[in-house]
Amino acid sequence: MTNEAYPGSSYPAMPGEPVRDLAPLGPPPPPVAKAVKLMLLLAALNLLELPLLFATKDSLRDQIRKANPAGSQSTLDRALTASLVAATVVGLVFIVLYVLLALQVRKGKNWARIVTLVIAGLGVLSGLAAFVQPAAGLSRALGVVALVIDVAIIVLLAQRPSSQFFRRAL
Repeated sequence: MTNEAYPGSSYPAMPGEPVRDLAPLGPPPPPVAKAVKLMLLLAALNLLELPLLFATKDSLRDQIRKANPAGSQSTLDRALTASLVAATVVGLVFIVLYVLLALQVRKGKNWARIVTLVIAGLGVLSGLAAFVQPAAGLSRALGVVALVIDVAIIVLLAQRPSSQFFRRAL
């Protein structure tokens, strides 16, 4: 008795075990390739936003002052520093995460597709929520671009050729 899933094996496949196509996966279909490029573009966009964050720190300081008008100057400075550090760390984490996810999505890893869909969905929600927040013109424009990219990533990774590619990679 041979196993169809594993040629050369003398044991049958376990009941319910999927028969896998052992042919090389090949290049990703166009929607996946486009999604990977957009993920890398989003990482680069986040990298561009970091210097913008420091360039607009006076605006951030004003927002902190409005939120806590009775606070001392040292409290204001600590809050500003903490905000800048936190935003920088989170930004860098997302840059690295998106690059790593893009590499795994390109390889056909379904878990990376799922994580990307979740993060892009959160990005869409965050982008929509940002419309009610005050922001500088360039910052607002980058936010809109990021929102559009997140929507495009979701659409591309949800298409039938993408689903077939990730199903085949399992």
